[in-house]
Formats: sequence, C-alpha cells, structure tokens
Amino acid sequence: MKELRSKILLFTVTATLFLVIQLIGYVYNINFFKEQLAMLEWTHDFMEDVLELRRYEKNFVYFIDKKDLNEMLLYLKKIKSEINNIKDQEAFKDIFEELSSDFKRFENDLIIYENLILIAKKKNKVDLRQIRKYGKNMLTFAEKLLNLNKKHIEKTLNKILYIPSNLMVLFCSALIILLIILTRPILKQISFIQQTTERISKGDFSYIPQDSQQSSSFSLIIGAFNRMIRELDERQNALIQAKKLSAVGTLVSGIAHELNNPLNNISLTAEAILEDFSDLSKEEIEEMLQEILEEARRASSVVKNLLDFSRRRKTDITELIDIKKLIDSTIKIVKNQLMLSDIQLIRNIPSDLPKIKGNEDNLKQVFINLFLNAIQAMPNGGYLKITAREKEGFIEIAVEDRGVGMPPEVMERIFDPFFSTKPVGKGTGLGLSIVYGIVKKHGGHIEVKSRQGQGTTFFVYLPVQSQNAHN
Repeated sequence: MKELRSKILLFTVTATLFLVIQLIGYVYNINFFKEQLAMLEWTHDFMEDVLELRRYEKNFVYFIDKKDLNEMLLYLKKIKSEINNIKDQEAFKDIFEELSSDFKRFENDLIIYENLILIAKKKNKVDLRQIRKYGKNMLTFAEKLLNLNKKHIEKTLNKILYIPSNLMVLFCSALIILLIILTRPILKQISFIQQTTERISKGDFSYIPQDSQQSSSFSLIIGAFNRMIRELDERQNALIQAKKLSAVGTLVSGIAHELNNPLNNISLTAEAILEDFSDLSKEEIEEMLQEILEEARRASSVVKNLLDFSRRRKTDITELIDIKKLIDSTIKIVKNQLMLSDIQLIRNIPSDLPKIKGNEDNLKQVFINLFLNAIQAMPNGGYLKITAREKEGFIEIAVEDRGVGMPPEVMERIFDPFFSTKPVGKGTGLGLSIVYGIVKKHGGHIEVKSRQGQGTTFFVYLPVQSQNAHN
C-alpha cells in the first residue's frame, strides 16, 4: 500500500509540474501574442507613413513647394525613428534576424531618399526616377515587414491553439499509460483475491506460494490469505472431528445392538460353566472358555472400530489408500445400522483398483456421512448400493440409495454449510459441506443425482495415485 501511495504521489507531483509548466508557457505565448499584435499595429502605421510619403512624389511631376518638402522630411524623420525603435522590441527579434539584410538596405535607401529631398529643398534639380525607385524600395520593405509579421502572429497563434491541445493529448495518453501501469497490479491483486476466495469456497485450502519478486503489498495479501487458509483448515478439521462425534451418536444404537450379542453370549456361556462346572469335562470347559474369548474379541473389535473412527488423527494427505479396504472398513462401522433399518447392502468394488493418495481418517468421514444419509433417507428399508471403478484418472465411488430423493432446489444447495433438510435439532447441515471440503482437499470432486421418490446417488471422484509418484 505504501508503494502504491508513493507511485500515486509521484504521478500527482509530475502531473502538477507538467500543468504548471504548460500554464507558464501558455501565459508567455499570450503575452508574446499581445506584443505581436501591438507590433502589427505599429507595422500598419509604419506602412501608412511610407505610403503617405510616396503620395508627395506625384507633386514632383508638376510642382512641389517647400511646405510639401518639409512634410516629407517630417515623415522621413518619423519613419527613421520607428525603424530605430523596432530593433529594441522582443516581438521583432526573430523578424529582425530574418530581415537583417533588408533592414540595412532599407536604412541605406532611407538615407538616399532623404538626401534627394534635401537637394530638392535647396531648389536643385533631382532625378524623379531615383526618388520613385527608392520610395518603391521602402514600400516593398514595409509590405514585406507587414507580411512577415502576420506570419509570425499566425505561428504564435498556432502555438497558443495547437501546442496546448497536443500537449494535453500527450498528457492524457501518458496518464492512461500510467494508470494502466498503476492499476494492472491492483487489478491483478483483485483477480487473485477473487480466484483465491473461489478456490477456498470450494474447499481447496492449499497454501499460496510466495515469490521474492512480488511487491510488498502483494506479499502482505498472500501472507494474510495463507493465515486465513491455515485458520480455516484448522476450523474445518475441528468441524470434521465434531461431525465424527455426531456420527458416533447416530451409530450408538447399532453398536449397542452389536455389543449386546457377544456380551449376551459371554454371559450365557459363563452361567453354563458355573452351573454345570462339576459335570463338564476339561475339554468342554476349554471349548466354552474359547467361545467366551471369541465373543470378547468380537466386542473388542466393535469398540476398536468405533474408537478408530472417532479418534483425532493427523490430517496430512500422504497415505496410499486401497479404496476397497477403505470402503469395507467403513461399512463395518455402519453394518448394524443397516441391519436395524432393514437395508440390504450391495457392493461391487474391484480389488485391482489403483490406489489413491489421501488421509484415511478423513475419507472414512466422507463415506460415513454418505452412508448415514442414505440410511436416514430409507426409514422403511430398501437397499444401499456401493460401486467403484476407474474413470479418466479418477476412482469413481457411487453411493446409491432408494430413498425419498431430493427436488432440484434442494440439490442446488445440498453442499452449502448449515443447509439441512432435517427437522430442527436433527442435523447441523454441516455433514455434506464437510464431505465436499474433504473431497476437494484431496483434489477430487463430488456430484449428486436425485429424483423425488426414486432415490439419490452421490458420485465421489478421487484422483488416482500415479505409478511414478508411488515409485
């Protein structure tokens, strides 16, 4: 942010300096233009004086008196004074340099013309052709001076009109380019934030790599996102653990039934030994004790499966997992729930499927949620079909039930956090949201197809672990 402020400040200072320089140049050109207009007026007066001087020349044809000659000398004096003053004017500096030789010639012609008038004043005869020649030369110079002055005024006017507009176009172009340069990293950061938030919303909590060449503000954004990702990841893991404990509560009735059978068998066998101990042979007692041990192992296995499922484990996605073994071990946890709900289980999982890379504990959570949802969707019994196959670099696991199904508006929101179709107090709405997040975290995706009254099928796609990566 500090870097961006520095760039904006630099741009503001540069733009202000540019505008101040342009304003100074504009004011200078306006003042210079005013001077040139004043000089144009003087040039007109100068030319009028030359023309007025030449009007007296026609009197030489007939007769010219002393009064006319004095008037001519006055005009000559005025013209001489004007031509001397012109050299000191800033507005005429360029014109004077351009017409320097013409100025010298004009001054010479003016001196000769004045001498001819002085000769005429002394009643001496003068050559009329000479007077007209030098008079014409002076008028030609005056016209040339006037035309050149007009050209310079036009040039200055073009500067006033076009240079500011051209500079403004140049300034606007530079402004646009600079804005593009300044906004590109900002737009890049906005795009990065949008893409990252979309990725996080889909359950991808992978960290964003940082580059030393990135700007400080961009590095701060990445650092903030990585902290947020870490916190979200930790909270999701906490939610997964909480959902596990919730699932344990759902499974209690089935597990209680499963534990009751071996415990009941142990109790009956122990009572039989106590009642008939004196009548039983050593071999019969050993056989009955072996049955007690077998039933105890059965009960221990049930408790172990439940503890394995509910225990908090590491969340690294580094294990190579056999999908068939994973599904089979997960089914053991819900098999009594299936039996109590009068649901038939159909399995079609090939044993030669490629392994996947993931976290066994989290993936068990995925399928526990899907299996329990399927069981709860079939309160009057039915069948649960689980199939798996390799498809385009993924393992596709389909969990199909013949339950009540879902309408389209429910399917659109089924993976949203806290969305639940169950009555208040019967579900948090976090189950499928967590399932979605876990699958995304494993680089996979999940789809659902459902029709009301015909059942629902969830398709879980998990990427196959390549042989090269395994080696």
